[in-house]
Amino acid sequence: MNNLRKRLEENQLAIGTHISFDDPAISEMMGYAGYDFLWIDEEHTPLGKQSIQNHIIAAKAAGTASIVRIPWNDQILAKSVLEMGPDGIIFPMVNTAEEAKEAIASCCYPPEGIRGFGPRRAVKYGFDDSIDYVKKNGDFLKILQIETAKAVANLNDIIKVKGIDAFIIGPCDLSLSLSLNVFGDNVDGSFLKTIATAIQKAKDAHIPIGVSMGSYSSEDMKFWIEQGVDFLSVGGDVSYLKQGAVDAIQNFKELS
Repeated sequence: MNNLRKRLEENQLAIGTHISFDDPAISEMMGYAGYDFLWIDEEHTPLGKQSIQNHIIAAKAAGTASIVRIPWNDQILAKSVLEMGPDGIIFPMVNTAEEAKEAIASCCYPPEGIRGFGPRRAVKYGFDDSIDYVKKNGDFLKILQIETAKAVANLNDIIKVKGIDAFIIGPCDLSLSLSLNVFGDNVDGSFLKTIATAIQKAKDAHIPIGVSMGSYSSEDMKFWIEQGVDFLSVGGDVSYLKQGAVDAIQNFKELS
């Protein structure tokens, strides 16, 4: 059992971070830093398939869970990633129960789904029992991203779809879907009401719900923890490198 699933099942808050750069040493380092999971992002980065698999392997070596967000809710995009054996997969922009069904079906073999057989690393290159893997439909988290007001409005139907392991809120796109003037504003009334509704509905259905955010400040993390999320994906290699560089220059300027 991967450590993210374990923490969610034990109702323990979990923390992860986002991976955008190519070098798998980054994932290995972040794992050693103590993150419960790494969000390997294929949607908004130039990462290719081989790079994604290298990150998954590096995360495993460092003892942390690997979660891959694919670019779109598409069975073809999901298939090759699942064969790499990640600990979870994230489907972006899931807005309806039908789209949720399509995402889960992409992860499951018939008769439950439509996934074609051909695991590679997912069954340790044949050292694991492939039949057992098929029967269990893998042992990875199926996570749907809630990023629009439409998704929140349809959540009562979405949560009825069998096989969903978790939801994760995308606050930037969610705020944009409410109003162009609300982007990333945690104090806007309509935004607060929308996320409260989403979190409560997930809680009522006993489905863990998390948030993905670029910030890693204690203030922002505290805000989301107080809203009731079960896991947070914060910051990322881009922001950590940028801030470290900015801090070094500022320190130099203060001394020179």
